[in-house]
Amino acid sequence: MLKIKIIRFTVLLCCLFAITFNVFSAPRVPKILTDNGLIYCTNANGFSFNPQTADAGTSMNVVTEQIYNKLFEIRDNSSTLEPVLARSFSISDDGKKIIINLRHNVKFHDTDWFTPTRDFNAEDVVFSLNRVLGQNASLPELDTGEITYKNPQYKIFHEKAKKVRFPFFESIKLSEKIKSVKATKPDQVEITLYQPDASVLSHLASQYAVILSQEYALQLSADDNLVQLNTLPVGTGPYKIKNYIRNQYVRLEKNPDYWNKDAKINNIIIDLSTERTGRIVKFLNNECHISANLEVSQLGLLKNNNRYSLISTEGMNLSYLAFNLQKPLIQDVDFRRAISQSIDRKRITKTIYHNTAYVANNIIPKISWASVVNTPDYAYDYNPEAAKKYLANKEITLNIWVFNEEQVYNPAPIKMAELIKSDLEKVGVKVNVTNVTRTFLISQIQHKKEDYDLILTGWLAGNLDPDSFMRPILSCGSQTEITNLSNWCYAPFELAMNQALITTNLRSRARYYNIAQEIVLSKVPIIPLANVKRLLVVNNRVEGLKMSPFGNVNFSMLSLKQESR
Repeated sequence: MLKIKIIRFTVLLCCLFAITFNVFSAPRVPKILTDNGLIYCTNANGFSFNPQTADAGTSMNVVTEQIYNKLFEIRDNSSTLEPVLARSFSISDDGKKIIINLRHNVKFHDTDWFTPTRDFNAEDVVFSLNRVLGQNASLPELDTGEITYKNPQYKIFHEKAKKVRFPFFESIKLSEKIKSVKATKPDQVEITLYQPDASVLSHLASQYAVILSQEYALQLSADDNLVQLNTLPVGTGPYKIKNYIRNQYVRLEKNPDYWNKDAKINNIIIDLSTERTGRIVKFLNNECHISANLEVSQLGLLKNNNRYSLISTEGMNLSYLAFNLQKPLIQDVDFRRAISQSIDRKRITKTIYHNTAYVANNIIPKISWASVVNTPDYAYDYNPEAAKKYLANKEITLNIWVFNEEQVYNPAPIKMAELIKSDLEKVGVKVNVTNVTRTFLISQIQHKKEDYDLILTGWLAGNLDPDSFMRPILSCGSQTEITNLSNWCYAPFELAMNQALITTNLRSRARYYNIAQEIVLSKVPIIPLANVKRLLVVNNRVEGLKMSPFGNVNFSMLSLKQESR
């Protein structure tokens, strides 16, 4: 009997070890895929093959930067536009027309699911921009010469398109900026604005503003399969999709028809299979050449190791706590200031980010061209005694909502919420913390049932222009959207932001944005918490790596040194 029990215990123990191994280990990328290849390890959160439809303010996946091109890039973290699919551009004297001349001899990807019959041209730009604007000029009407009638596939496309959301473009109200987009020549596009707007070109350089193939969309809409535009991508970039295993990996292969310099690495594997703690294990096991979104508390494991480098850059992001100004109690600015003074932001930054972030005393991050070195702290200095004096005997209970997902700007949101709860309870405020999903929050906002007093959130910009940083999260136009979770609308802020758009002088624009920022700092609709550095751990075999403030890497610029033996 004892022998049987021992055997059963041994079998059970082996099963437990097997389960544990399956839970904590991740599948290795097949060796056949890594020949002349580089492995980039990251997470699968918010993964999308089409940045047009990606959730604004969430981390853009590095994949899309390799597949697509945009009209412009921003040069070296400045305000200077660098043409990509555009060759040049000009702006009319009244500031309302932008003429963009396009690059020639650019080919779309030839894949297993699409073979292009023509090169990139103005129709692709018109289609791509009109798609996110909701315009009805994206696909043509049939004209037989004798009879002109509506093309059924045209109707199908627009019925499908109405159901697709473009969060970034909706958050910046691009459809209220651009009146029309049309092709004036095969290699020229004319954009007409409702009024002069200095931010439009920078929006067209954002990581969301990729150019799609109109020919591919026509083919898909004819088959009533337009959803494939977002799942089997076709672009003009240096790499194209070879295959994708959901939540495991994406395989990219070099585009032999790329219009720019040839990529030096044939295969790129984007490994999506691990969480933060698992990624550093895979990296140390030489299963990743580059690893992103690591558990920052484990970075000490890389110290004194000359095989790896830690690459960092200032990020265009902000972690913050938003007040819900729909609540009567929250509408008192003195109350908001007292809550701000209760929160030890230095402790939060040290505990959550382990020296990979700094306390945010501004709204505009340091890396933006509109950032200023010193601004008044107003209500943000930690002063629990002053807060306790104001809040004494008020018997207040606050509901804090927090997303149950990790983001670049907040790797441990639930833990951060608990730190904030602890700080507020020290000054006599009771706090209930509720974890919510993004889907739940969207539903609550749509039905006007968002019952939070404060919400822990953040923002990731797609470019360095302060307009796309502050307008989505604080403007009247986004007041009922998921981006403006404070539900704040304040006329002096709107005036300063709008004044910044009607001048092309960079110093004047920066001055107006800083006026807008000072208004936010004085009225406290949000409490800025931290600006987070973008980090990559890189094997020293990788050469040519340069990371953007948005965490993106251009793989076509990379090469791999031979492994020493």
